[in-house]
Amino acid sequence: MAVLRVLNVNGDERVEWDPAVADDRMRRARLLFEARLESGWLAYEAGRDGTGTQLQGFDREAGEIVLQPPIAGG
Repeated sequence: MAVLRVLNVNGDERVEWDPAVADDRMRRARLLFEARLESGWLAYEAGRDGTGTQLQGFDREAGEIVLQPPIAGG
């Protein structure tokens, strides 16, 4: 099972899907991913060793994808 975690003020929203099945759950994850990236969010594939790799596109095979809002500074 793969998971998309969308970080927000309430913790995180999770969308899970099976990478081997192109169903509504995967479509929902892909649409949410693409919408957030278009809004300037950052996406990372979380590695099992605690590292992360930035993603520029949805990877259905990624075990865990984390979306975070853009970083604002002052």
